[in-house]
Amino acid sequence: MAEREAHIRANAAAGPTGGWSTPGAAAEAPVRTAGAPGKPRFLGVDVTRGVALVAMLAANVWKPLGPDGGPSLAGMTVIGRSATLFVMVAGISLAFITGGRHPVQGRVRRAARANIAARAVLIGAIGLALGYVATISVILAYYGAFFLLAIPLVGLRPRTLAGIAVGLVVVSPLILLASYALGWEEAVDRLTLSAPLSNPGGFVQQLLVTGDFPAVTNMAYICAGLAIGRLNLSSTTVARRLLVGGLATAVVTWFVSWLVLYPLGGLQHLLAAGAGATPDQVVWDADEVPSWWWLGVNVHHSGAPLDMLHTVGCAIAVLGAVLLVTKLPAARRLLWPIGVAGAMTLTIYSTHTPFALSDLVGEPLARYLIIIGVALPFAVLWHKYLGQGPLERFVAAGANRARAAVLAAPDRHGVVAGPGSPG
Repeated sequence: MAEREAHIRANAAAGPTGGWSTPGAAAEAPVRTAGAPGKPRFLGVDVTRGVALVAMLAANVWKPLGPDGGPSLAGMTVIGRSATLFVMVAGISLAFITGGRHPVQGRVRRAARANIAARAVLIGAIGLALGYVATISVILAYYGAFFLLAIPLVGLRPRTLAGIAVGLVVVSPLILLASYALGWEEAVDRLTLSAPLSNPGGFVQQLLVTGDFPAVTNMAYICAGLAIGRLNLSSTTVARRLLVGGLATAVVTWFVSWLVLYPLGGLQHLLAAGAGATPDQVVWDADEVPSWWWLGVNVHHSGAPLDMLHTVGCAIAVLGAVLLVTKLPAARRLLWPIGVAGAMTLTIYSTHTPFALSDLVGEPLARYLIIIGVALPFAVLWHKYLGQGPLERFVAAGANRARAAVLAAPDRHGVVAGPGSPG
């Protein structure tokens, strides 16, 4: 019983911005950080988050199309896929916060929900503040919306969560298609701290539907991550199934999109509808158009069903591969710096946003190497001497206060719940 309560406490205190948790198994020994005693992390998930971070930094430096009008290497690999992986791993972290394989109940669940709500507000506020200086579209304000929308979902079973994810793959593209037909556009030029006050309706519309990372699409990835986070991620069998199933989904959806665009003539219809000036633009960086043929594209961030299935398949495959690789001691040592960066993504991502498209360094490769060359050593040194990242610590402090307030509040019988009480 004591072991069960310790597991609940560790997972309820954990979080996507710096909590330390593991589903627990001998095959995946937890690692610890200075400054965060008693909060073990799951290295495989941290490395996966680190991979998403490194890929997302590249996606923010390069454009989908190169100078010759053809697809860039980043456009063919990381753009779109990295953001999906980033969001899916956030869903896994939310599952860890709420108990992992053994979801918390009663007051402890309410406390975990308060923790998530506080994280949503703080991360969203950081994202809105970055809106004043960022050179890219910042995902953090959208993250805040994802976390708030996920609060009612944390008590659901994995199959239910998977069903919601599939339902969103069907419904959300239709919502986006309707928004294109109605001529909806981004109502807010920049998502900043003043946006919710100056145009609250447009602000909410942008977060939910018309923005760069709309919740109507990305909540499918959150649900997928929540479902995966309820599995035994220490199991080799689970990791293999994630790898094989993710690869199969990615390959099949890519083939179906090719079939729709080429043999079935979708590419020509989309060119005629104004989705792009060239075939490469339609395939790799299409504009949104109110055409049923748009449902067959596999374009990054489009929110089309095949794009959603393809990118989440890639994300699941990457997670499965990392979980398998990090079972090898040599790989664990080699990938540990990526895992450290993965535990500090809020700080690294936030710091790079003003410089991702900076004119100070014109060559994208040089800009990317500078960002990576600063970010990874910074993460390792900060972790070694100070532990949790600065923004991670800030968010975790506020989130844990919210959680503690719920646990400390007496119930209607005047009873105060202990840290491991089921409520």
